[in-house]
Amino acid sequence: SQRDVTLPVHEGCDTCGGSGVAKGSSRETCRQCGGQGVVISGGGFFQVRQTCPICNGEGTMIRNPCKDCNGSGRVRARRHIALKIPPGVDTGTRLRLSGKGESGVRGGPPGDLYVVLHVKPHPLFERQGEDLHCVVPVPFNIAALGGTIDVPTIDGFARLKLSVATPNGKVFRLRNKGIPSHDGYGRGDLHVRVVVEAPGRLSGSQKRLLKQVGEAIGPDCYPDITRQRELAEAFFERREALKK
Repeated sequence: SQRDVTLPVHEGCDTCGGSGVAKGSSRETCRQCGGQGVVISGGGFFQVRQTCPICNGEGTMIRNPCKDCNGSGRVRARRHIALKIPPGVDTGTRLRLSGKGESGVRGGPPGDLYVVLHVKPHPLFERQGEDLHCVVPVPFNIAALGGTIDVPTIDGFARLKLSVATPNGKVFRLRNKGIPSHDGYGRGDLHVRVVVEAPGRLSGSQKRLLKQVGEAIGPDCYPDITRQRELAEAFFERREALKK
């Protein structure tokens, strides 16, 4: 992708060319340190070297500073950058843009710009590394009888075939449908968890038909419900036996 970013930066002053000196003037050698940038005090074996307090260690001074930058050689500006984001980036990924940072001192070359990315949560996909997870609702009739459903991926819809009596919450893995690797090698998988959705907003005729279907289906068609009831009844019998 590409994002347009506007940043406040310091850029070289066009008036003085980054020197900080007004036109017609030049930097002068500091008289305090003689252009060394340091002053030495004491004598013999005990000498103390300190940064020159007059020129701040630069060795030169500006007597007539540029009015546009006040002698700093740089001015505040807003820079517009077209940031290209490669595939596979994640939160914390740092992009380096060479030469897009702050301008150097005294007309020196600009530095680099480092952009740290933050990936927003997505309402459809959940990311774990290079793998994606997605919840897909499925009509109860397709879950019971089997069929094909459309599964959203980052590349578009993919077809997923469900077998007869697909249980609620079953997870399918679609290989190479996840996030591309940041280094350009390989790709993650998409894990699809199907959730059986009960129909809503039924008309009167639809309710009657659904009731007929429910009455026609016996307990043998619901092995999990039958198993749970058997376990519950065994628990109740054991509880009553312990009371005696």
